[in-house]
Amino acid sequence: MENITKVLFGLLLLSMLAFPGVAAPVTNGLVASYDGNITGNVLPDKSEYYNNGYLINAAQGKLLSTGANYVSFSGLNSQANILNNASTNITSGISIEFIGSINNFSSYGAIVSKYHDAKGTGWYLSGRSDFSLKQVVFGMYGTDGQLYHFRSDAIFDEGKVYDIVATYDGKTPNVYVDGVATSADNTSMWNVPMSGNSYNTSIGYAEYGLNYLNCSMFVCRLYNRALTSSEVQQNYLNDKWRYVPYISSDISDLKKKAYGDGGLPRYMGSHAMVQSGSEVSLIDSNMSSLGSVSTPYYQDNEGVQTNYNLLSSSISGVNWKNYYAPGSSAALSFSGNNRNRLENVSLSNNSLDISNSVTYTAESLVTKDAVSVTGDAFQFYGDGLNTISGNTVQAYTDNGLIQNDCILNSTGAPIYNYYQNRKAGTTRSNSIELPLFSPQLTPMPCPSGYLGSLSFAIHADAQDPDSLKTLMYGTNDSSNSVYGKKGYIGHGLNCTWSAFAASSGGGVGFDNAAFKSTLDAMHEYGFEIIPHNVIGSAGENAPTLETTAYYLPWYSDNYSSRNWIDHGLNGGNRNTGLKSLGLENTSGYYIGDLLRGSEVQYAWAYQDAPVRDGISTSRIQSIGLPYDVVWTNSNFTWDDGTPMYEWTSTWAPDKTALDYFKNDTLQTMANNYGVCFWHDYTAQNDAYFENYYYTKGTPNMINQTYDNLLQNISEQKAAGRLWNPTVSQYIDYWRAACNVECKCTGQNTYTLTNHNSAAVTGYAMRVTGPYAVKLDGNSLYTKMNGANTVFWMNLSPGTHSLTLVEA
Repeated sequence: MENITKVLFGLLLLSMLAFPGVAAPVTNGLVASYDGNITGNVLPDKSEYYNNGYLINAAQGKLLSTGANYVSFSGLNSQANILNNASTNITSGISIEFIGSINNFSSYGAIVSKYHDAKGTGWYLSGRSDFSLKQVVFGMYGTDGQLYHFRSDAIFDEGKVYDIVATYDGKTPNVYVDGVATSADNTSMWNVPMSGNSYNTSIGYAEYGLNYLNCSMFVCRLYNRALTSSEVQQNYLNDKWRYVPYISSDISDLKKKAYGDGGLPRYMGSHAMVQSGSEVSLIDSNMSSLGSVSTPYYQDNEGVQTNYNLLSSSISGVNWKNYYAPGSSAALSFSGNNRNRLENVSLSNNSLDISNSVTYTAESLVTKDAVSVTGDAFQFYGDGLNTISGNTVQAYTDNGLIQNDCILNSTGAPIYNYYQNRKAGTTRSNSIELPLFSPQLTPMPCPSGYLGSLSFAIHADAQDPDSLKTLMYGTNDSSNSVYGKKGYIGHGLNCTWSAFAASSGGGVGFDNAAFKSTLDAMHEYGFEIIPHNVIGSAGENAPTLETTAYYLPWYSDNYSSRNWIDHGLNGGNRNTGLKSLGLENTSGYYIGDLLRGSEVQYAWAYQDAPVRDGISTSRIQSIGLPYDVVWTNSNFTWDDGTPMYEWTSTWAPDKTALDYFKNDTLQTMANNYGVCFWHDYTAQNDAYFENYYYTKGTPNMINQTYDNLLQNISEQKAAGRLWNPTVSQYIDYWRAACNVECKCTGQNTYTLTNHNSAAVTGYAMRVTGPYAVKLDGNSLYTKMNGANTVFWMNLSPGTHSLTLVEA
């Protein structure tokens, strides 16, 4: 037994010596440092500040496998207190590092804290309020009296040792787990100084507002500045070889690690996958879960959500018992109602890749088709919208709840069809990847380093030459000193602007020379001029097929229009509106062939997302590109099956836009990578809008409040924060970006494959943490947005190598 023990300790020593280049822990800014050794009832401070901790009901523990000491806090009247002084009363940047295990999660169980809830001061690192969420939260009171939270999405195993670091630099919080930055379930830009207080710093408990925590502490460090991500990694690399991911008092655990009894044998590597029934799980070398692929499910229109039936499964590769090493793959086939499903799961040294496809064997009205994937995943390529809840991704090949169809019935009421009509033989596919050791990449919703995107989608209705010119240039008087210095064109903005071909129903059309002259100037400037149907007096039986057929070519001939906005469908009017009878090929109003002939590809979905924080049209948390803003729906296609792209907009009710679309909401939208198609009526000349967007007079003048907003949008555009494309330009980029595939191929190394036949100009992505980025060995443009590095490139067709280098 003695010889075995010596050999095992020798193996552990060799494993530590195998990393001789690891730097010592960071000392710059260190104000308190504890290594788990107790002297009497004192936890000695190893920093130069002598901030000793005083223990109450805490015990010394020892990890026999390495000899490392830890402090055991029982979770009941058990704590360490560090007396308040100038060095620990930190109000600038801060870093809190805790290496240890949380043995039992409890509601707001305090890991490390200096906090007083009732007085609204200080900071804490604790468990979540719902202890069933085995996650941590970093919180602090700002000098503004507000309590801020960073709720990390990392999932912890009770009893396993982790290196947890919380940092705040006065602007941005971060929580790292084992050297890797985690994401938060809330906005993580605080931009407020931290409040101080005269209370003690505590480990395992906070007297004022938190609870006891059953935990084991190996190391605790407190810094008076925010560590960089490379410094967090430095501390982790220095410490990680001394602690195994679980605490044990039995030398038999060493035997298990050496011989594979209770853990993976060494020849299997650091992780493996196992297939059991219809599920595939991913584990680390200690048999702890890293992720999983659950049983797929489907739901048909007016049906219930139902799991697929597993038909067959196979798994192959190097295995030990029922665990398979990197290089292995699993294939599973399923059946459901009128559908066959295939899943291929492959494990590499760097990632778990899930590719799935669904083929419909008969016509089906599909509401949902998906599989749940647990882990930090990304998706860049496929047919579906993937939504996130915590660290669980719903990987959809169909989601009619989001990509739904709207039509108006004979009473004018909207009917929403929450399904996709899939024909027999249709195949849908999707791919999800879980990178294991490399950061999660996310495609940006817009190109070239822009953070968010704002497209104006203006409805024609009652506009005239003077109102249009006023909104374009700030006034309708070309001799006025402000002419051309205000308005959309005055501020260098672009728009999708609908107009009528013929004057009618209060709206002026192309037949008015002055009106068309301004439209021509707008088009030359870069505006997208499109139909709002084709005439203003849309109603029952108007416009007719003949009227639409006569005027539609005017748009393609004059302005190369390829987008469409319906008009005049309220009240249940039957006409050539697409959401009325325009795409019903059995009706006398069908214009699908006319639109195809005019190369119209895009159309408003006759839906508005409600105004939300930041005014983003995209209304759900998702990975990949915003499929809830643009989509193709099988109920909205030409009769030959050609897809029609629908888009939804945001609209504030009449005369409330200036209450919602303010500078701060635009700023928030950009910070959070939002996308907005802004539905509005800004050039309306009727009495209802009197003095709202502009004031009639001699001359007309734009509303200064509105013009200030346009100026702010222009400034954010010039600063590279807010993209301002036309709706069609945005969808063009969206379609191209959807055809870019990403795979993790090594540590911080990925392949990007552009499946388009042309380059994607300005293709953009982001990653959490500061990185330099190279494509095929060439440095890319980068910018920081909070904790994220945004980078972009002109991506030519084919496959490319992408590399991250920590800055």
